[in-house]
Amino acid sequence: MGHHNHYVRPEPEHYKMNPKVKTFSIILMIVGLVLFGIGVFTNMDNPSRIFGTMLHNSYFFLGIGLLGCFYVCAQTVGYSGWVHLIARIPEAMARVIPVFGIILALVLVFGWRHVYEWAHIGIEETDALIAGKKGFLNGTFFFGATAVYLVLWTVLSHLFRKNSLSMDTDPGYDKYVKSKKIAMTFLFVFGISSSTAMWHWFMSLDPHWFSTLYGWYCFISMFVASLAVMNLTVIYLKSQGYLKYVTEEHQHDLGKWMFAFSVAWAYLWFSQFMLIWYGNIPEETIYFCERFDHYRYLFFLNFFINFPLPFLVLMTARAKRSPKLVGFIAVMVLIGHWLDFYLLTMPGAIKSAHIYEHGHQVLNVGIGFTEIGFPLILAGLFIYILFSTLAKHSLIPVNHPFLRQSVEHATHSI
Repeated sequence: MGHHNHYVRPEPEHYKMNPKVKTFSIILMIVGLVLFGIGVFTNMDNPSRIFGTMLHNSYFFLGIGLLGCFYVCAQTVGYSGWVHLIARIPEAMARVIPVFGIILALVLVFGWRHVYEWAHIGIEETDALIAGKKGFLNGTFFFGATAVYLVLWTVLSHLFRKNSLSMDTDPGYDKYVKSKKIAMTFLFVFGISSSTAMWHWFMSLDPHWFSTLYGWYCFISMFVASLAVMNLTVIYLKSQGYLKYVTEEHQHDLGKWMFAFSVAWAYLWFSQFMLIWYGNIPEETIYFCERFDHYRYLFFLNFFINFPLPFLVLMTARAKRSPKLVGFIAVMVLIGHWLDFYLLTMPGAIKSAHIYEHGHQVLNVGIGFTEIGFPLILAGLFIYILFSTLAKHSLIPVNHPFLRQSVEHATHSI
């Protein structure tokens, strides 16, 4: 229960970046750079593999930050009180958006003709289906829309973070109202662009196939990965003596979010797979046939890591209150949803483009130096940006109007 008669406003809490974290992030980037360099050198004849890997990972880490911003904006619009003691974490995660947005943009500019079948000059003359989608799948619209997505996400996430920080030194209800307005604008923009961006960047890797669930599926997958990063960051900061007012009640609720949306992901995974498989329409089932036939072990491993494992381990309230269990599942979920986006990206990228470059299909390149090295580079960069951002301002929004509600947050154990 909350102790309303003994409330003491928390003082600002400043995180000092641990040198070990900085060293760890730099080591990750260096090791990743070496491995990726080897991968590039050994795959010079297969640029679709290189650019497919870069597309996969640049969006994966961008998406984690993007969904962090979505989370805190949704909580703001929903009048959530409990979350504000940890809200600076998803705010800091969102600071990666401009950096990884630039990386993604560069990957698309230099690699789009290597991974997208529809990008090959003259393809519409021999493929009627792609010709019918030329209004959507063309370079002008593709890059124009990409620029709009990245600029809007960057600007709105920056405005939300800036307004949140301004409340620390200039409190006032008007600042809170402004936060809600920015959050509502972001959610409106994101509600549309989160699906259309996925259609452009990933679903069009398989231009002869489409799914009406695709945008939601990608959203849920990235949301669970983002929640995993939030859980891991809270656990780490608590272990270092920070976030003194964050209790197991807050950690329990954050664990529940990760648990619940793992179930939601499984629902969409099964719905998309079952309906298409049951329909047995060749132009729809080919998407799953390619993954089932040539990526079978990864296909089922992906499902196991992302649903049965978190569902069974985190089912009880006690498990959600255990930092070790939640931390373990968060790491597994991150790996699982990285694998999920690998399966969304690589089969289409290497199959669609390779046939035009070499005259034959490559259906499975596996996971090697290229696929391991590049995400290590971006993981190190992500960690460095996240924790250096957390170190710049108070971990606690000391003047937020719902701060007391967050401090006094408590739920009954089940």
